[in-house]
Amino acid sequence: MQRIIADHSDNQKRIDRFLADRFPRVPASTFFKAFRKRNIRVNGKRVRNDFCLQAGDVVEIYIPDSYLERDERNDRAVSIEIPYEDEHILVAAKPQGIPVHQDANQEELVLDEYLQAMAAARQDGAAPEPGFPALCHRLDRNTGGLVILAKDRETLDVMQEKFKNHEIRKYYLACTYGIPREKEAERTAYLKKDTESSHVKIYDSPVRGSVRIVTRYRLVKAAYPYALLEVELVTGKTHQIRAHLAWMGCPILGDGKYGINTVNRSLGLKMQALFAYKLRFEFKKGTSHLDYLNGMEITLPAIPWEEGIRSTGLV
Repeated sequence: MQRIIADHSDNQKRIDRFLADRFPRVPASTFFKAFRKRNIRVNGKRVRNDFCLQAGDVVEIYIPDSYLERDERNDRAVSIEIPYEDEHILVAAKPQGIPVHQDANQEELVLDEYLQAMAAARQDGAAPEPGFPALCHRLDRNTGGLVILAKDRETLDVMQEKFKNHEIRKYYLACTYGIPREKEAERTAYLKKDTESSHVKIYDSPVRGSVRIVTRYRLVKAAYPYALLEVELVTGKTHQIRAHLAWMGCPILGDGKYGINTVNRSLGLKMQALFAYKLRFEFKKGTSHLDYLNGMEITLPAIPWEEGIRSTGLV
């Protein structure tokens, strides 16, 4: 444990920026986890990462000294790539296995709060308003790829409206066990959540409690019995791509919930082969300060396919 007294130069400084200044070699993810576990205190009280210090405040850091004194050559910080950023939005490449936002009682790394901590720790401008950058849409925990975050409330409202009106197109790449009969198609079905099993079920006609889903796909490559598909979500429901492709007879490789476990084990897969790899902005009407995005396309720079996927000959 270390104890530091804030001086006059730290007055009104956010504590996450204060820690970044004092410990420049310590990755932001280390302090992020410490705040999550309530291991940072000011004047004996646990605080959030956006707490503003006063001169004379006593900061207590309950992190092993070996972490605080580590050499940067030994850092193994979580690294989240930012393929695109401007004054209003940033587009992050979410790694697989990291949730986009906090669940109840969760203490692990989550994307939005990690990026908020990173933004607050920057030295190149004013600290962002609390709660920003904020997620504009969801992405399943085990799906990797592009996620848009807004840097202010006005931008968040506009982006959420654009998603609602299907003016931001989302494309995925999926490796499947099974090759669809049609090389390109738009498929409609009905999805119903099973809350007891945390699964969703797909039906070809409406049932009580179901919602209509629409999924487009295009066959990119086939290497029997596997396929690489580009998938576009027209509607965006929980587990839609995973469950819909499985219902079509083309379950995603590595998917432990809707896939074929014997196939997954034979390929040594630990993660599902599904990535949100491209975003395209197609605004139907003006959006004032976001007009410049219209027509822009953002693509994931590289996709970290597992070795088992590479062995199929698809990628």
